Amino acid sequence: MGAQDAGAASRPLASQMPASHAPVSHMLASDTSEPQMPAPHAPAPHAASHMSAPQPGAVHDPAGQLARAALGASLGMIVGFLTGMVVSVILGLGVVLVLLFAVGGAIVGATRGSSSVRRAAPPPWQGAAPPPGPPPGPPPGPSSASPPVPSPGPVARMGAAQAAAQGVSASPPPAPGTLGPGTQGSGPQGPGRYPPPPAYVPPPLFPRPELPDAPRWLLPAAAAAGLVAAVSLPDASPGLGFALTAVAMGAAAFPAVLPLRRGRITPWTVAFGLLAYALVSVVLFRDADWLVGPVLLAAFGVGSLAVSGGGRGWLAVIKGGVSVVLALLPQPWFLSGPLRRLTRRRMLPTLVSALVTVVLLAVFGLLFASADAVFSAFLSDLLRTPDWVKSLPYRAFVFCVFAALAAAAVLVGLRPVAEPAAPDLRMSIGRQVWMIPLIGLNLLFAAFVTVQITVLFGGSRRVLTTAGLTYAQYARSGFFELVTVSLFVLGIVAAAVALLRRESRADRWLLAVLLGLLCAFTLVILASALHRLGLYTDAYGLSRLRASVEATIWWLGAVFVLVLVVGAVRLAGGGTSWFFRALVLLTGVSLFAFAVWDPDARVAETQLTVRGVERLDHGYLSELGAEAVPILDRLPEPDRSCVLSDVVAFNDLWKPDPWNGWNLARARAREVLERRPVVPPASPSRDCPGSSRMPGPYD
Repeated sequence: MGAQDAGAASRPLASQMPASHAPVSHMLASDTSEPQMPAPHAPAPHAASHMSAPQPGAVHDPAGQLARAALGASLGMIVGFLTGMVVSVILGLGVVLVLLFAVGGAIVGATRGSSSVRRAAPPPWQGAAPPPGPPPGPPPGPSSASPPVPSPGPVARMGAAQAAAQGVSASPPPAPGTLGPGTQGSGPQGPGRYPPPPAYVPPPLFPRPELPDAPRWLLPAAAAAGLVAAVSLPDASPGLGFALTAVAMGAAAFPAVLPLRRGRITPWTVAFGLLAYALVSVVLFRDADWLVGPVLLAAFGVGSLAVSGGGRGWLAVIKGGVSVVLALLPQPWFLSGPLRRLTRRRMLPTLVSALVTVVLLAVFGLLFASADAVFSAFLSDLLRTPDWVKSLPYRAFVFCVFAALAAAAVLVGLRPVAEPAAPDLRMSIGRQVWMIPLIGLNLLFAAFVTVQITVLFGGSRRVLTTAGLTYAQYARSGFFELVTVSLFVLGIVAAAVALLRRESRADRWLLAVLLGLLCAFTLVILASALHRLGLYTDAYGLSRLRASVEATIWWLGAVFVLVLVVGAVRLAGGGTSWFFRALVLLTGVSLFAFAVWDPDARVAETQLTVRGVERLDHGYLSELGAEAVPILDRLPEPDRSCVLSDVVAFNDLWKPDPWNGWNLARARAREVLERRPVVPPASPSRDCPGSSRMPGPYD
């Protein structure tokens, strides 16, 4: 046993080491031998990165690109000029065609020249600093494929050559918080050990918001919408141009909301979109500015709500209605990507070609004008400022505004549908705190409704004996106050629903019954107000204000009916998230019905019927829109010409509308005036006795 132990002790250390740790003599011998190539499936990462040289790429050469663009623009302009001369001689179209060919050839030549052959870049690995990491060495042998044993004993007894052959670094591990060898910088252990401290970068003043990627079709779509608006809107009254602009805006935003996976195409959004275009169509058959303006504003809000796809709560309805306006704020970030790509690809050659073309045409044009008087006169006529140039700044402004609105609509359509949760404002209040005031209001409303029913069925005798008023005086007073009462009731109902927390089922039923009775009494009050307004109209005729109040009464009645329906559905356990969207639809449909009702024509008709020719107010009728012309045409002369001359001057009916200002009401008014022209009075003060506004309640 002793001999065996001594023999075991006299064995070399290598016989007790694992196979991966070879003897020093074997490792030193392996260093002098020819290195073995590593297996294809286990290449050394640093060796692969150093041995593979990338292919030479292209270098952006601004000076060469400018030179090629200038040369291409010159050649293109010459070719275009010669081609234009030949074509103009054949077709007889003059110098304008030559100039167009020259400019087009310059642009094409500059574009082709700037995109021609580019200088090849040197390989990026020539002259570059070596990447960080251990220096490249001979590829490891087969023994390096197996991971080293983490035992520190044998490794600590190895030499430097032993560690290098196995790919194990002999340097001590880096300290915590520092980088390993091969990094740039300097530190306490010498240069090249630590990176330099990063410089302080202040946060941006306007941080970039979270935005979706801009699609490739964004700039063409927004530019097309802006171009349609710039061509259709200026120099015309509201008419066909507004309708075409609305169609272009919808077409620009439609691809953003079209994918069904985004969840924007719902029955509600389809209804909102159709209602928005129905409101826009009012501009085609109504001329009254006081009516068309609010209708177009409502169409914009309903269209924004349709694009946003929300509307489950009151906060979502408000945010959806102004979503397109709010989306104008992040437009610089949203459009930065497409504009950068456009500038990098096309703007530089186009600017160079345009600059070269302008310089060359100016030089040769001045020389030719100095050499020939006829050409000088022709050039003066050609360079005379046309009429449309005067409106060019305004058209550019309209283009920018509507292009930005179209891009904002696209941004709203690309964002996910968000339903912002309204803050919970409900408070736990004792039943007696809200029950007693609501009961008192219901008793007061019940007493007032009883009086109204008594008056309606009792007639004038009841009024004369109790109030000392005539029935006409009683009927013509108070309808504005009754409308105000109904608005206050609507606010009370909304506040009670939003602020009161119903703790029990009994509280819910009690509150619903009290609010329902209040709404029912308010419907009777609205009916009384409508009856009084009708009697007032029978006495004095309609005005714009009275027509608006009558429409408001009908709308309030529909709103109270909707409130009663949603209350019943809520008590039955159904959902009520549709209420606010239904309220938007009800309001939009009511506004559209009011426009179809033609208030200006109804005002003119009732004024003629009620007041007659003797008490006719020429000054008030002259402010009506073109819709009133067919009604006012029934007046006898000279009152007809007196009134219509003011209407024609007020609505600019004496001049024809351009194509973008076509309107059905103005077209019909001009047809009436063509059949029976207006005869200007010789003396307006004598021939138009009603030209001064007569006293009377019109407001």
